[in-house]
Amino acid sequence: MAARAATPSSPPEGPAAPGTPIEAFVEFSMKLRKAWELALFPPSVKVGQTPSDVVYRQGRMRLLHYRRPSTVEARDRPPVLCVYALINKPYIMDLQPGLSVVESLLARGLDVYLVDWGTPTVLDQDLRIHDYVNGYVDAAVRATRDTAGVDTIHMLGYCMGGTFAAMYAARHPETLTTLSLMAAPIDFDTDRSFLNVWAHAPGFDAWKIARTFGLIPPEFFNSAFAMLDPLRTNYLKFLTLLDRLDDRAFIENFLRMEMWNNDGIPMAGPTYAEFIDKGYQRNLLTQGSWTLDGDDRPVDLHEIDVPVATVVGLTDNLVPAESTERVLDHVGSSDTQRFEHPSGHIGLSTSRRAHLELWPRFAEWVRSHHRPRAGAPPRRSPRTARTRGEHP
Repeated sequence: MAARAATPSSPPEGPAAPGTPIEAFVEFSMKLRKAWELALFPPSVKVGQTPSDVVYRQGRMRLLHYRRPSTVEARDRPPVLCVYALINKPYIMDLQPGLSVVESLLARGLDVYLVDWGTPTVLDQDLRIHDYVNGYVDAAVRATRDTAGVDTIHMLGYCMGGTFAAMYAARHPETLTTLSLMAAPIDFDTDRSFLNVWAHAPGFDAWKIARTFGLIPPEFFNSAFAMLDPLRTNYLKFLTLLDRLDDRAFIENFLRMEMWNNDGIPMAGPTYAEFIDKGYQRNLLTQGSWTLDGDDRPVDLHEIDVPVATVVGLTDNLVPAESTERVLDHVGSSDTQRFEHPSGHIGLSTSRRAHLELWPRFAEWVRSHHRPRAGAPPRRSPRTARTRGEHP
């Protein structure tokens, strides 16, 4: 006689047992309700809160000078000029208290300045890299030297701003005490960057894109960066948000990052096209063949004879570490330093671990190369207007 088939037990009565599909559905529904409330009534967040003054203006560019904390002595603070990229706004270096490169450097006795490029308009659509390197960066260096009352300054260039900083240092090493390059594309010949792979796609013509747009819109860049890690950009980060909806500090930091990600600025077409053509497609900087408009003499990285530091993220998928660090094979200085951190392109600025481990060591390196002023008071250039500066 055949055995009788087992009869499934009846579902339990009363509340759903822990871990059942019903409980999971209820929990997920509650998360969605909280997410909907967050979308309708997001908390107000602020960025760029470190107090600063505008000490120089030229066109859309402003030079910010950050105020010394009351806990830091006034004398002999090494002046550091931060040169950020032309994509998005520079307050990523001052995102929030506790996660601010500017704040970290100030607290360790440095005198911090930052170039805020502003938002280009149609009047700026013909700008080229020469205009930034030999124009705006040079003017910012002069204004920093005048305000600080020194002959040479420290320069920290971030991302595309680091490329500009390296070019400037090769042209004007006598104005710098040290040069630091943070996640800066210098050697573009790396297959670890999708940007490099895409730039070599058949038929890709950056100059045609520049002529089409005039000013390259921020949406153009945002779509490209989203494709670098589409799963995280479009799904995983929001899944993490759902799991941490009760963590107000996390939510506020998430919103600050989203604000910055969506706070892009346009770029002059010729600047974009030249950067792609001479950088990603032909890699002229490390070959010593990159020329700037109006100057037939190529930019020679061997002319950089001041101490050089590289600051890189080991998981950077936008500017791989080797793209920045290979600059040390080309500079003329023998005084070099590598700083690395297990973070990505933006994590260098915003991760708590970076502010605990990376920036204290960097500040100490800058201070170790400081040339104390002989006691002369800071001099003020007549073209420098000191007014209250506010971040966007």
